[in-house]
Amino acid sequence: MSRSLADLGWIDFFADHARPFIAAVSEDAQAELEMARVVGVERAAFQVWTAQGSEEALLAGTLRQSASGPPPQPVIGDWLVVHRLPDGQGLRIVHLLPRRTTLARAVNSGLSEQIIAANVDVVFIVTTPGEDFDLPRLGRYVAAVEMSGARPVVLLNKTDLVDDSTWFVEQIGTLAPDLPVHGVAATEDHGLDAVRSYFQRGVTGALIGSSGVGKSTLTNALLGQEVASTGTVRHSDQQGRHTTTGRTLYPLPAGGLLIDNPGLRDIAVWEATRRPAAFEVVEEAAVDCRFRKCTHTTEPGCAVRRAVQQGTITADTLAAYHHAHGLSAPRPKRRE
Repeated sequence: MSRSLADLGWIDFFADHARPFIAAVSEDAQAELEMARVVGVERAAFQVWTAQGSEEALLAGTLRQSASGPPPQPVIGDWLVVHRLPDGQGLRIVHLLPRRTTLARAVNSGLSEQIIAANVDVVFIVTTPGEDFDLPRLGRYVAAVEMSGARPVVLLNKTDLVDDSTWFVEQIGTLAPDLPVHGVAATEDHGLDAVRSYFQRGVTGALIGSSGVGKSTLTNALLGQEVASTGTVRHSDQQGRHTTTGRTLYPLPAGGLLIDNPGLRDIAVWEATRRPAAFEVVEEAAVDCRFRKCTHTTEPGCAVRRAVQQGTITADTLAAYHHAHGLSAPRPKRRE
C-alpha cells in the first residue's frame, strides 16, 4: 500500500537536510534517489517505507565502514536517502538524514549509547498497578524520553485489575511538571480514546516499558487488528509474558504511526554531553603517552593501552572511549 511521505512523518526538517545531499549529485543520479523511512531492522537488510510502499533496502558500502570506523547505523524511525537500482535490483541506502529526536539509553555502565528509536514525537511509558509499578524506574523512563526530545506520556495499563487506581496516577504525576498520565485497560478498550488523541497525520508514537505490561495488547487495540503477539497472563502477579522481540513501525488507521518496542527492564539515561568519569581516567593516563595527539590505538609508547594491559583501565572503557571519539580500536595481530 502506497502512502505519501507526509503520512510517514516527512516534514520540512528532513527535506532541508536532504536537499544539500541531493544537490551534490548529478541530475541523472538525482532521478534515481528517493526518500524512505526505516520500519524494521533485520540482520542483513532494512525494511523501509517509500512513497511506493513497503520495500527492502541494503546499506551501501560507504555506510558500512569509513576511515574513522563504522558510521552511525540506521535504526527504526530513521529517514534515509535511497538509490533505486535499475532493472528491479532493489534499494541501496546511501545517506542517513539527521535525527530530529533520538530515544536512547546508556549501556556498558553508562559508557556507551544504545539507540532505541529515532524521530519519535511522543513516547508512551507503559506500567501497571501490579508488581511492575516502580516509581524511581518510571522517573528514569521519563528522564530518558525528555532527553530524547520527544514528549513523555505515562499509561497506567490494566486498571481493571484494581478497585481504585487514583493513588497510582497521583504518584506518577509527581515525576515531572505537567506530565500526562492516563489510566487505561487495553483489553477492555477503556481510556484509549485519550491515547488516540495524541496521533494525527505524520505523528510518530512509541510504546516502552517492562515486559508483560501490555504493550502488544495496546498496539493491537490502537491498530484495531491483531498484529503483535500477546502472551498469557501469569496468575501469580497478573503480568503478561514477554512477547515482542523486535521493533516495528505500524501505521494507525486514523493517521499517525506507532512503534512497539521489546520490554526494557530498566533504562539508564544517556547524556551525550555528559563526560563519563571513566573517560577522565583515560585522559589522566594519556598524559604519559609518548605522542601528544595519541589516539590510543596503534601508537608506540601509549600509556593508556599500557594501563589496560596492567588492569588499571578496563578494555571496555577504552573501547567505549574509542567509540565516543569516532576512533577504531586496533585489530588483534594474527598469529603466524
